[in-house]
Amino acid sequence: MHEKDNYLKTAELSTEQNCNMIDGVPNNMPIQPTPPELDAKPLDKVKEPKERRKGRELER
Repeated sequence: MHEKDNYLKTAELSTEQNCNMIDGVPNNMPIQPTPPELDAKPLDKVKEPKERRKGRELER
């Protein structure tokens, strides 16, 4: 296969940030660590919904 016909090399040349990163793996930047779940709340802190009162009970 000729170099001008090698589409994988052309794709890697266009996606790599540095010329020293050309090794056959496109865009091989370090993988960012996934953040821990900050929004997760423990189940024991979940408040129970208040009991709704009907109109007649409020009048008493």
